Amino acid sequence: MRSKMTAVVVALIATLAIASQAEAATLYVSTTGNDSGNGALSSPYRTITKAAQVAQPGDQVHVRGGVYYETVTIMSNGTASARIAFRSYPGETAVIDGSQGVADSNAVTFYQASYVDFSGFEVRNAKRIGICGWIANNIRVLGNTVHGSFRNGIYFGYDTAGSIYDITVDGNTVRNNVLENQGHTWSGGWANGIMVSQADRARITNNKVYQNDGEGIIYLLATNGVIEGNEVYDNYSVGIYLDNARLTTINRNFIYSTGNTRYFRNGHPAAGLGTANEQGYGTTLPLSDLTFTNNIVVNARWGFYYGAYDLGGGLRNVTVANNTFYQTTEAMIWVENDAHANSIVENNIFQQVGSGRGADVSGTGVTYRNNGWYGVSAGAAAGLGDVLANPSFTNPGGRTAADYKLRSTSPAANAAVTRALATDYFGGARVAPLDLGAHELTATAADTIAPSIPAGVRATAGGANGVTIVWTPSTDNTAVTGYTVLRNGVAVANTTAVTYTDTKMTPAVAYSYQVQAYDAAGNRSAVSATLMLAWNSANTSTPDTQKPTTPSTLTANTASSSAIQLDWRQSKDDVAVTGYHIYRNGTLVATATGTTYTDGGLQAGTTYSYHVMAIDAAGNESNASNVANATTNPSKRRASR
Repeated sequence: MRSKMTAVVVALIATLAIASQAEAATLYVSTTGNDSGNGALSSPYRTITKAAQVAQPGDQVHVRGGVYYETVTIMSNGTASARIAFRSYPGETAVIDGSQGVADSNAVTFYQASYVDFSGFEVRNAKRIGICGWIANNIRVLGNTVHGSFRNGIYFGYDTAGSIYDITVDGNTVRNNVLENQGHTWSGGWANGIMVSQADRARITNNKVYQNDGEGIIYLLATNGVIEGNEVYDNYSVGIYLDNARLTTINRNFIYSTGNTRYFRNGHPAAGLGTANEQGYGTTLPLSDLTFTNNIVVNARWGFYYGAYDLGGGLRNVTVANNTFYQTTEAMIWVENDAHANSIVENNIFQQVGSGRGADVSGTGVTYRNNGWYGVSAGAAAGLGDVLANPSFTNPGGRTAADYKLRSTSPAANAAVTRALATDYFGGARVAPLDLGAHELTATAADTIAPSIPAGVRATAGGANGVTIVWTPSTDNTAVTGYTVLRNGVAVANTTAVTYTDTKMTPAVAYSYQVQAYDAAGNRSAVSATLMLAWNSANTSTPDTQKPTTPSTLTANTASSSAIQLDWRQSKDDVAVTGYHIYRNGTLVATATGTTYTDGGLQAGTTYSYHVMAIDAAGNESNASNVANATTNPSKRRASR
């Protein structure tokens, strides 16, 4: 017999979207949904735009996997303490495809939106821009893949300054955009992979930007920016370009060409770091107060350049320091004569290979000193403290940043002018006397290894006002120092224990929980699998504690050299089975909603052991299924000649 508690849970799951307005709600979107529904998991909306129209501060919009042929408009407004989040449903990827939009339409547009997060989507085939922000502030675009856009992959801007500010573009993959110039017949005016224009306080960080038929990243008529930690390669014309920009830091970027001539311009790969003051925008913001540090530029046309074309104005209060430049097809550094003032180029390494030149610089107002030059003459850029010797890179000519670390015998060691630069490209602490280039040879080694993902997140007890969840401890190369608990995607607590009691739950509201481990260096694991809890509104003694039946007849079959296919029979529950936890070699690795799962990214020729456990909306986990083993196919190696 179903208890009163069970009946309430069933009713709750059907009405998630009309939960108390005093507490954030979770809204759902599905390709099988209907915009006349209520946005609950059992009655999802059909379009993301509809969810955006309904979402209130603090709400989470979970978009189920599948392809959405819509042009999404988000005009939502959260608050600083209650952001609105749009994300792919845990374990699934929602694809927004703009190919069926009207001419010149964006796939996703933020218009008059604020305090919104947008994460985990694939955005493709936009008729204009993949993700566009137009009159927007406090927007975070996180961990998306954007490709196939006619113009920009990601763009935030407006016609006048002051309408775009506090923008974060982090952890995205932006590739194969700017199709308007795929024939490379334009002489200028094309779009870019990522562009921020007429903005203040934008952060473009940790993105992978490649094979776009325009500049990789451009900061235009914008101030107070940070462009950091990006990998930028095989774009057309320039890797990272500052045009009419001020008060901006460009730090720890890796910019290179693989030699793919498809993205060459006039027979040359893209320039690495570029600066200029172009005209024709209706307003100007001449370059000043820019800092280029810890960047590694490999196989570019110019490593760094300033072009005096159009408005001119010169490099003013610009610092180019502790960067590594390796091999260019033209000059390693090109600075045209202009009204430069109070600018400096120091502590860099310039190693030329082939027929490229050294420095092509002219004019006063820029000081050159303590740079390393090898394979080419410094010319007019020669200065006091220069080191004219092989910097002794670990693997010069390679295509990873680590190839440009210094060997222990490098003459670049201890040769730099001391400056306020806390870390190197690799995150190591710089120790005086400083070294030339982006790598500090004597740096204190940085801990960059994240803890393992917390596993087995489950509810163990409940009461009138809350629930206790527990999880399996994570491991780390040094030590796990704590865990962050996320409720509905928002961090609510940090704890050193492997348990957390939430006493701030509201009746008639559904909650999702995830846990993330961190260490003393600030490295964070990925978030755990999601635990969904549906809270009782009538009987506040205990939550649903009846676990689903055990999944049966689990089979594991080899799919390829890197994947194994799992199948099992459906479990049953007194309310409803909401998913299945997949365990590989005893560790929780995924959550599936159906009764099949393909485990990918595996090692070739390796045997893996699996079991599956069913879960319900209250977080109850069934007993373990039978164990099934399978071995991936061995890798195929080309026979030697």
